[in-house]
Amino acid sequence: MESIVRFDTYLLWEVGKPADFALEIGSPSTARNDLMSKRALYARLGIGEYWRHDKTGGNFYGEPLVGKYLEDGEYQRLEMHREANGTVWAHSPTLNPDLCWDEGRLRYYDPTETRWLLNQEEEQASRQEAEAARRLAESRVSELEAELDRLRGEQD
Repeated sequence: MESIVRFDTYLLWEVGKPADFALEIGSPSTARNDLMSKRALYARLGIGEYWRHDKTGGNFYGEPLVGKYLEDGEYQRLEMHREANGTVWAHSPTLNPDLCWDEGRLRYYDPTETRWLLNQEEEQASRQEAEAARRLAESRVSELEAELDRLRGEQD
C-alpha cells in the first residue's frame, strides 16, 4: 500500500487511527470553527491532545495558548503557566516538550534535554552556518596543503 504524505490534511481512513495530537493556529477565518465544531469533532474522533495557538496573544481564541487532554470523551485543560515576561506554556504529555507562546511565536522546549528546539528558520540558519564553516575549513585545509607542498619543494 502506497503511503500518501500530506501536510495540510490528516486522513483518518488512510492512517487507520485518530491523531494523538492536534494543534490549531488561530486566524480570522478559522477561529470560530476551531473553538466550536473542530473541538467537538476531535473529541468524538478520540484525539488525545488538542492545542490552540493564537499569535496575536488572544484576539482569535481569547488567550495566546491553551492545551487540553481528552478524558472520558471531554477535553480537560492542561495546567498553563504564565511567566513574568509574558511567556505562556504547558507540558505536552503526548509529544513530551513544553509548548510555549513567546511574543507570538510558538516554541518548543525539551525539558529532558533542557534546551529549546529549533524552529524551521533557526534550523535552516544553523545548517547554513554549518555549511559556511565547512567551506571555510576546507578552504583553509587547501591553503595549508599548498603551503606544505611549497615548503617540501624548497627542501628538494
